[in-house]
Amino acid sequence: MSQVQIAKAAVRSFAGNNYEYTDLTQNLLIIPNVWSLAEQIGLFGKETTNQETLTIEEIKQGFGLVADVHRGARHTVSIDATRRMHAFAMPHFTLDDAITPRDIQGKRAVGVDALETVAAVRARKLEVIRQSWAATMEKAHWYTITTGLAYAPNATVSYDWYSVFGATRKVVDFQLNVSTTDLIQKTEEVFAHIQDQAVDGSVRGEIFAIASPEFFNKLIGHPTMKALWLAYQQSPQILRDRLQARGYDARYREFTIGNITYVEYRGVGPDGVRYIPAGDAYFMPSDMGDNFTTYYGPADHFDFVNTQGQEMYAFEYGDNRGQMIEIQTESNFIDVLRRPQLIVRGTVGA
Repeated sequence: MSQVQIAKAAVRSFAGNNYEYTDLTQNLLIIPNVWSLAEQIGLFGKETTNQETLTIEEIKQGFGLVADVHRGARHTVSIDATRRMHAFAMPHFTLDDAITPRDIQGKRAVGVDALETVAAVRARKLEVIRQSWAATMEKAHWYTITTGLAYAPNATVSYDWYSVFGATRKVVDFQLNVSTTDLIQKTEEVFAHIQDQAVDGSVRGEIFAIASPEFFNKLIGHPTMKALWLAYQQSPQILRDRLQARGYDARYREFTIGNITYVEYRGVGPDGVRYIPAGDAYFMPSDMGDNFTTYYGPADHFDFVNTQGQEMYAFEYGDNRGQMIEIQTESNFIDVLRRPQLIVRGTVGA
């Protein structure tokens, strides 16, 4: 059977002989892995504000049992809710680039034997910017989940959500290096804590555990879990099918024990730092609700003063001297753990 021949552009040889031509073959594009589990599972809800400061009113409702009294006695009095205000400054993130004649003049376009164009350069730069923002959001989400702190690497703001809301992080040592550990009991300890600490008027039934490869491998390799893991691999994956319907990526290994689904996450940011620290797993309700929320504020721009914030802004400005096209992007956001006590850290153990 004959193969279809695809014509390739002939370009001058780069081997040092100006009188030779060669085929321009398929590009070799090196792109870092794109990790986006936080976005796929809807880890953080999204809300907007039209100011640079976020204000949250914490309302603590009180109710109790009603006791009987003698007729004619003073009636039992209900208890009003207590309120407390929190105000948080919103970090300001920017990422700019520019197109200059040096990007185009005398340059061969990427992958083709033709001159470079402004449109192609603009598209490449915007794609890099878009990927940088996506990686930043993923980093911010997991940084806040794993540390309990607001993401602001230059410390323009500093908030510890556990201190702010008077909560304490629960840590469970799973002792996965001990062959006799009762992992079901460890799982129940996590489940009970999240149910007891919900304080949002609901009872939590399904839990995610986002696990590092070390934790996940130790879990499925534990003597008490091996048979369950093999059986799970052969069973219908109802939860996974439901998650895939909303964009969940099947490349992540998972394992459900009781009402807890463990998901292995190997995600690494452009800075080379893993999103989930080695040996850790982080447990949280699968139905996040408004417990973890990303708030977006308006741009630092006259056209958007006192308007509802957007996830990202992009502006392009020409140069009257014809020497530069400037691309400016920004995002004003903060990840807030409104109920940080719903996160449980699990460790492999010594």
